[in-house]
Amino acid sequence: MPTPAAVEPPTPENRHLYRAAALAYRDAWRIEKTHGLKASHHVPLNAAALAVQPLAPEMSFEKAVSFAQKAVAWVGQAHNRWLWS
Repeated sequence: MPTPAAVEPPTPENRHLYRAAALAYRDAWRIEKTHGLKASHHVPLNAAALAVQPLAPEMSFEKAVSFAQKAVAWVGQAHNRWLWS
């Protein structure tokens, strides 16, 4: 997944949302890989959005997906080794 050039780092207020999105994305990706499924971006991204939504109930699912994508992009750029380990 290409990382956008201008990826926003988390703020103290939304750090927990970034963490939830990254953990859910990584776990969903690992599950797909473990079960021999073709690793896609859509299932892990939806899992990340679903992890964010309970923590930020004011977000619609579409906004949660957009937020999760931004969070995973930042984590992938700043902590690439951790995300894929």
